[in-house]
Amino acid sequence: MPSAPELLPGDTVLVTDGPFAQFTGPVRAIDRERNRVQLVVQVFGDDTRIEVPLDAVEKAANA
Repeated sequence: MPSAPELLPGDTVLVTDGPFAQFTGPVRAIDRERNRVQLVVQVFGDDTRIEVPLDAVEKAANA
């Protein structure tokens, strides 16, 4: 299993797995105890806050 990326609030990440795969957005909060990250993505033109596992994101290439 790949290790979780070192992330900070404000970093832009790419979701790599799950129903939001290929979405990108800024990190809002990180819960290391639960291994989850909250981020904001654009869904149908609206900002949507989602929470995904830490191992389902990677830092975006342009970040």
